Amino acid sequence: MVEGIRQGDIPGVQLRCRQELACSVEEGWRWLRDPRKLERWLCDEARLGEESGAEWLHLAGDGGALDAARERGETVEIETHRRWHLHFERRDQNWRAATDLTFELTPSEGGCELSVLQHGFQRLPLSACLTIWEGYRRRWREALERLAAEVELH
Repeated sequence: MVEGIRQGDIPGVQLRCRQELACSVEEGWRWLRDPRKLERWLCDEARLGEESGAEWLHLAGDGGALDAARERGETVEIETHRRWHLHFERRDQNWRAATDLTFELTPSEGGCELSVLQHGFQRLPLSACLTIWEGYRRRWREALERLAAEVELH
């Protein structure tokens, strides 16, 4: 079945996914910033570090969660326990421009809500931007479901 377009989605331009998590905002933040935790729901290998005066997030997959991808994000802005904005790109597909990726945590009745906003797909080659957008839409939905299940277990 084809998944319908959600509120906040603009095909080929931006996508937004939200997930309720049964944990505090502080614990949700750890699931975003701890490479070992990221490897349990988002990627096969994660590394967070400093390079050339900037904080970088490196993600890699071997055919599992990332479909054999190499990605990296440069931190643009960070508000601890609340918001993390990165310039985000695939390193293995000759992207000519990064997308913007923002994780935002807000308190909710049952714990917190994680919002993922990725936009700027229109800056990628026209022949690929819609396909890339659709791949990330599927990926974020599946990854956030895995995250919610991991949070429930721990």
